[in-house]
Amino acid sequence: MIKKIIATSLTIGALASQAQAMVEEIVVTGIRASLDYYETPAVTIKKTGDFLVQRVKIINDSRDKDLREHEIRETLQSLSIAAARNGDIELSYGEEFLRNLDPKDSNLIFSEERSRADTSYLYFSVKLKVNDKQLPEAQEATLEKFIKSAKKTGRTELDMEDETGLSIVNPEKYRYEVIREIAAENARLLDAMGQKCDIQLQGLSNRIQWQRTGITELAIFIPYETQLFCQHK
Repeated sequence: MIKKIIATSLTIGALASQAQAMVEEIVVTGIRASLDYYETPAVTIKKTGDFLVQRVKIINDSRDKDLREHEIRETLQSLSIAAARNGDIELSYGEEFLRNLDPKDSNLIFSEERSRADTSYLYFSVKLKVNDKQLPEAQEATLEKFIKSAKKTGRTELDMEDETGLSIVNPEKYRYEVIREIAAENARLLDAMGQKCDIQLQGLSNRIQWQRTGITELAIFIPYETQLFCQHK
């Protein structure tokens, strides 16, 4: 029994270390539907996300391709400077996983718009660090205002997506907080049963999962199962 427990602990620790190495920042979109409530385990913890994320399409239709890319980069550079001045705003790019955006990065790939001739674009994200002391709606307004006030070069335009996302940095950092809550819940369960029972847990080696429950709020959990075995009198 002791060897089995040690092996399980090592497995959990190894998975957590691998997850921290692989995952940096993840974007969560959409508020949880009521149906999802019944698919989550009994124990979840509520956490505030790290950044509000507004995805933006930067587009330019100058006739010359090199000019288009130059004007896009100049606009991104102006946004980058304004973000650094603000202190709580950052630029990123990527789909589900975000990476820091450097407007001067030669590896940035500008796509060609198929439906419009001589038009290049790039999707990127503007992130605002979540502030617990401000209303979420006010923070969304701050993010929108920052983007709309951008200094645009040439024929560059910025189109914001309708929905604001929420990002979480390194969700595996919450693993053992969730496990402690599961242990506490199982202790309460044993006490409530009022008889000699044993509990078996399955799934603690699963990765941390999350669901968005508000503009800036997340439910963090591990998909686990509890089995209760009680002795009959």
